[in-house]
Amino acid sequence: MMVNGVELSSLEQGTGTPVVFVHGAFSDPRFWEPQRQAVAMQYRFMAYNHRYHGTAPWPDEGQHYSAATHAADLAAFLRQLNAGPVHLVGLSYGGQIVLRVAVDSPDVVRSLTVMEPGLRTLLTDNPETKLVLDEVSKAREPILAAVKAGDVVQATKLFFDWVNNHGAGAFDQQPEALRQMCLDNARRLPLLLDAPPPPALSCATLNDVKAPTLVIGGAQSLRYFSLINEAVVRCIPGSRLVLIPQATHLMSHQNPTAFNEALLQFLAQR
Repeated sequence: MMVNGVELSSLEQGTGTPVVFVHGAFSDPRFWEPQRQAVAMQYRFMAYNHRYHGTAPWPDEGQHYSAATHAADLAAFLRQLNAGPVHLVGLSYGGQIVLRVAVDSPDVVRSLTVMEPGLRTLLTDNPETKLVLDEVSKAREPILAAVKAGDVVQATKLFFDWVNNHGAGAFDQQPEALRQMCLDNARRLPLLLDAPPPPALSCATLNDVKAPTLVIGGAQSLRYFSLINEAVVRCIPGSRLVLIPQATHLMSHQNPTAFNEALLQFLAQR
């Protein structure tokens, strides 16, 4: 589909109300394969590709890479579907994007499912938060050093190992399809790091979100992501938190049965 002057590819299956899946920073629509069949049995499953992600050539040199661009692309994508309000599901960076769309374009959103969005601006100033943020900064140092050295593959592996909270070498233990998807998207890591800061989403801003909202986290996720999830639940009226057992940040891959059950139960109520 042509959106804002660029082609955004997507995967689609099933009929009915659209459930649009929004991937994270190191992935593309392939990430949602563990959800496709289960969701498509009852809904119109859709997973689209952010600008500059996937394997297709970029439309330019990457100068427009930003959360604001991706949020504008998603809002335009949803309007062009001409299918009414949709269910939005977003992980991590994708979680930030769906929250931004819910704030700026509430008419296109039927419900929100948000999975550990990296919104550190929501974290309050207290000793626990300071300790956690110091740990995040320390974990980022070797990742940034690898990018600076031009080794985006090593940076991607280091980021994966950190974000999944399973220790060093976790990336190499993943299924081939997941590893290949991450490596296919390694080339856009410098764009992410050079991108302008996303528009701030404060608790007061999220308090205006009217869409029914489910927040999902991994029961074994980093405390950083748990704190953010807890903040989102406090800020969005009526939202609730579900933890997926035996899972961390990539919960929809690590325990797809429990994740799909939680998601489908929530959607059935909407």
